[in-house]
Amino acid sequence: MLYLNSHNKEPFTYLYLSFPLHRLPVQSHVNPEKTVSYFHVQWDDTNTGVGQEPYPTVSESCGDGVVYDTDYCLCDTSVTETMPYDALPTRAEVLELTIGAFDPSMFTGDEAYTLVGNEVPDGVTVYKKNGMDDYTTETVFRVKDEFSNEYIYLKNIMSVVTACGSFHFRNSPTFFDIVDPELVSAYQETDAYIDHVHNHPNTPPSVCLMLHKHYGYSNPTQNQVLGCSEAFKTGVYTWTNPDDDSEELVFGSLGERGNLKAVAASIVLSNEALSVEADLDPNGGTVTSPLLRLMHLSRSFSLTKSDHQRLTAGFLEAGFNAIVEGPYIM
Repeated sequence: MLYLNSHNKEPFTYLYLSFPLHRLPVQSHVNPEKTVSYFHVQWDDTNTGVGQEPYPTVSESCGDGVVYDTDYCLCDTSVTETMPYDALPTRAEVLELTIGAFDPSMFTGDEAYTLVGNEVPDGVTVYKKNGMDDYTTETVFRVKDEFSNEYIYLKNIMSVVTACGSFHFRNSPTFFDIVDPELVSAYQETDAYIDHVHNHPNTPPSVCLMLHKHYGYSNPTQNQVLGCSEAFKTGVYTWTNPDDDSEELVFGSLGERGNLKAVAASIVLSNEALSVEADLDPNGGTVTSPLLRLMHLSRSFSLTKSDHQRLTAGFLEAGFNAIVEGPYIM
């Protein structure tokens, strides 16, 4: 079962997870204010009517659930697992799957997998479990990541949670065993989150835009951000001498997404960075971060922290608004 704060109007809604229990009265160890095992979900709003919410609400009597403590819905839940594809999907369709799998070559004996059709290095390769049909919920698809060139394995399965009878959301992944959580699970979940952020398509332009500002380009051009983003994604930047096309310098390592050597080279060796005309353009923007200007001034006067000042963070944080540092904070 789960508790739902039905007054939350944000796209992501907090769910309060409890151990299986009967309907009312609710056991004392489950409390909307004290239970910490909550998580975000995004509800399926595909069939939501006009003026309705995609999740149970008190105003709608919590669907097939019950109202608890006037503000919460207490719902029965069920999990449904379905097979999305019964024929060879495209690469884009495979990447819509959300449940990963291990490399099928790891399994032997009764758990072994067999290749379906031919292996496709740059396309979709299909593996089926021995003794099963080609396409089941145990089928594994393999595609290559376009940036790291590493293979991604995804299972042919979708897991959906139904709450209060007619409300649905994708079964949220977790690295923790709710009954017996371990510290190593926290490290694994943190690593998975960092990988997700690192591989997100918005990361390259966002990082490049901020780094340009710290390099003194307060208003980088689209070409500057594009060149830096390509260096971030591919892991390599090639500089060509404008006076001699045969002279090239290569920075970074191909296939190493986020290589900072390539990213830095793309910023300082771009055409705009080396162009005299671009330096004279008043729209180019060469405003240094206010915080850096403050630090430069402090260094020029050889300022040091006084003995009675234990921390410097308070001084800097208090001055952020005054020196208009907000747009430069990464």
